[in-house]
Amino acid sequence: MVPKRMIVLVSIAAVLTICAPILAAAYNLMDPEDLKVRLDSGQPLILVDIQPVNAYREHHLYGSLATYAYPVKTELEGRSLEQAVSVYEAYRHDVVIISPRGGRAAQRAHDFLVGKGIPEEQVFILRGGISQWPYREMLLNIRGGCG
Repeated sequence: MVPKRMIVLVSIAAVLTICAPILAAAYNLMDPEDLKVRLDSGQPLILVDIQPVNAYREHHLYGSLATYAYPVKTELEGRSLEQAVSVYEAYRHDVVIISPRGGRAAQRAHDFLVGKGIPEEQVFILRGGISQWPYREMLLNIRGGCG
């Protein structure tokens, strides 16, 4: 006979396996290639960079709004995203969240921005974050030079 605990664990694992893709699909992910096309074409975007200050200084995209909100777990970190809301309210352009790896912190930033009234269809997360950005020549460092 199979213990009840084992049945519960297997059931939870099955539910998580089924629901994980659905939950991940709730966020609009933007591939690096798509962001590069938009940047190259001059399409107006609001780039919200949530990297920690040292990481931002090492590599960020030109024109990105430095919020230093990573990991977006505290109220203070969340409040640092308010400037992105203000910029959105002024221009109404699509928002792209740039995080270290495009994971949970980016999702928390997304949830914060959507919760502040930015339409979900206008908030994107850079897939893979800055660590997976393949166009290294487009990155700036603290000196303003290319990475």
